[in-house]
Amino acid sequence: MIIKILIFLFFLLTNFNVNSIDFEQLRTEKGISFWFVKDNSLPLISMSFSFKGGALLDPSGKEGATNLMVSLLDEGTENFKGNKLKLSLKENGTKISISAEKEKIEGIFQVVSSQIQEGFWLLYESINKPLFNSEDITKVKKQIQASIKIDKSVVSTQASEKFNEIFFKDSLFSRNVKGTSESLKKISRNDIFKIHKESFTKNNLIIGVAGNIDSENAKKYIDYVFGELPSSKAKRETPPFNNLEKGKKFFEMETPQATIVFGQRGFGRKNKDYFAARVLNYVLGGGGFQSRLYKEVREKNGLVYSIYSYLMPYESDGVIIGGFQTRNKNVDETILKVKQEWKKMKNQGISSNELKEAKTYYKGSFSRNFTSTISIATLLKVVQYYDLGKDYFANRSEIIDNLKLKEINSLASRIFDEKNLFFMIVGKRNM
Repeated sequence: MIIKILIFLFFLLTNFNVNSIDFEQLRTEKGISFWFVKDNSLPLISMSFSFKGGALLDPSGKEGATNLMVSLLDEGTENFKGNKLKLSLKENGTKISISAEKEKIEGIFQVVSSQIQEGFWLLYESINKPLFNSEDITKVKKQIQASIKIDKSVVSTQASEKFNEIFFKDSLFSRNVKGTSESLKKISRNDIFKIHKESFTKNNLIIGVAGNIDSENAKKYIDYVFGELPSSKAKRETPPFNNLEKGKKFFEMETPQATIVFGQRGFGRKNKDYFAARVLNYVLGGGGFQSRLYKEVREKNGLVYSIYSYLMPYESDGVIIGGFQTRNKNVDETILKVKQEWKKMKNQGISSNELKEAKTYYKGSFSRNFTSTISIATLLKVVQYYDLGKDYFANRSEIIDNLKLKEINSLASRIFDEKNLFFMIVGKRNM
């Protein structure tokens, strides 16, 4: 509750302009680099951090190991047995959230200034001193297995999971971060310690810090929390996507509406054409009520309530993903409309007015999206993670302004291809 109140106050009391963000690139005595913004408007310190690696490091047959490991971090540590860590976090208003993703482990830490020592101690314990007790492992495995079972009854979750499973085929990206009920049974306590050691290393670590703390204390606490970690790097290279599925597949579930997830190959975040691709996607399906897909499929034909598309970038590759729900009897017609809009984008590109609107949106929305210290810290981390460069903030608007219609439409003709689309349909057949 304390954190929520402070974030609300930050939004009201500060006038933070990320287009002219003033940050420092710092390095601790133990060699840990991080980006830092000092802001004394509120008594709050926020840190966002990532460890490269993620669920792609899970051993074959033991999928879900990384997610299981991070789920155990607050179940008991050397100095906080049982639920004492969770109780201590609640008592002093500190937030620690650590989660597994496919390519990385993500962490969020927030503490009020008056509890800074206690807060960083709790984070230190979580990262460095987890016990991974056998009883806790059994308990958390059952919780995750129950979650997996529930997921099987949720149509939208099934659509996303089946899309990944079939679209990526035998790629590592086809695997569920949670693993499966069977793979979880095979994960031993030693496996968890091994994943912890391989994942939490200084050379995999990327950090952004923002808030009511000076640079010297920020260095001190970062060294305190992360300085004891080994220096090795994650033992994986992100594989490019090969042999992606096309066409459509059907998975039957008893549901009044079909849920469809669709997509094709897109761009990695480091690709020089990424901003141009975002503009194209904004016009196609990322612009809400203004998008072509919404106007054609929803407004003109009334086939769906909503429809969308977005870019899902990974380190070395990416996907253009979309989704919608419709009556089972309207699935084929709706898919045809999506393909027609995809083909139109490929053959005709976008208009000068559409380009102007997309530019205005992306330049204006950037600063509105970062109105709290944790958002600023996360932004600092993301720019480092994708190696976008220290001049990213200064150059972003200029990059968008310099996008030319001819170049954007040339890109559209190269990347959009309705023949490469894959549609994962979850619903009742032949209705």
